[in-house]
Amino acid sequence: MGSPLLAHYADRLQSAIAAKSTAAVVGIDPVLERLPPALCAGVTDNASAAAALAAFARDVIEVVAPLVPAVKINSAFFEAFGAAGVAAFFASVAEARRRGLLVISDIKRGDIGSTATLYARGHLGSPEVADELQVPDAVTVAGYLGVNAVRPFAETAAATGRGLYVLVRPSDPGADEIHEFGGERPLYRFLAERVAEWGSLPERVGATGLSCVGAVVAPKDAESTRALRAAMPNTPFLVPGYGAQGGTAEACRACFREDGRGAAVNASRSVIYAYEDETRLARCEGDWKRCIESAAREFAADIAGIMEG
Repeated sequence: MGSPLLAHYADRLQSAIAAKSTAAVVGIDPVLERLPPALCAGVTDNASAAAALAAFARDVIEVVAPLVPAVKINSAFFEAFGAAGVAAFFASVAEARRRGLLVISDIKRGDIGSTATLYARGHLGSPEVADELQVPDAVTVAGYLGVNAVRPFAETAAATGRGLYVLVRPSDPGADEIHEFGGERPLYRFLAERVAEWGSLPERVGATGLSCVGAVVAPKDAESTRALRAAMPNTPFLVPGYGAQGGTAEACRACFREDGRGAAVNASRSVIYAYEDETRLARCEGDWKRCIESAAREFAADIAGIMEG
């Protein structure tokens, strides 16, 4: 028994963005040592650590759900704590979906053949043993092994109303060693062309004209970002780098199409650890949840300001 067929992912995302009047996405990357002390009391093993991560994720989701259309949950931060962490990850996906948020699972899978097929089934296909709420709306994948690494995800996404984002241009400066390779036609431009091609099949394009096959695109500079937008006109962008990584809303503007659609901007640390800012913490009277709410509200408003077509 698979999951029920959903409406096209890009259409659902644009509808959610319109409902919240912002394309802001809050990333949930919980580091145990940075959690509020009350949540870490009594942590002695993987199980108790995973419980602390799950509690933090649940609180963050509760706070941001009224403010943003989606969250991006990074599996690595949970997988570090073994089976208990994996269970906490899927529980967090389910919690976000229960609260009406779209969920992007940041899993960055990228193998080929039967392996890719099983990864796609496990994360997008809702295998019979899984709670349907634990199946996210989209996942991140790496396309460096070519079309056979992406096809199973794209086919599963198109069949179930879900989506995927292929890594095209990451925000980490260290990635430039690889992604800038190629001179006048760097690797990221070649990847962009492939992503546009992979997403162009009619069954993968929704009513908004956007594909279920998206791209992770960091806005390194306006000129190259506009070139990527032009190369992938029907591709939804997931935009990293805002906030703690130094990116600004204005830098993200070129990721949007002229109609103000086609991009979702992620911020993680600048929102979920907002309570580490002593000025904000004092303003919020020591309430760490209020700090996160305040930061999420500012982030959402910042991104809303660049979405005009």
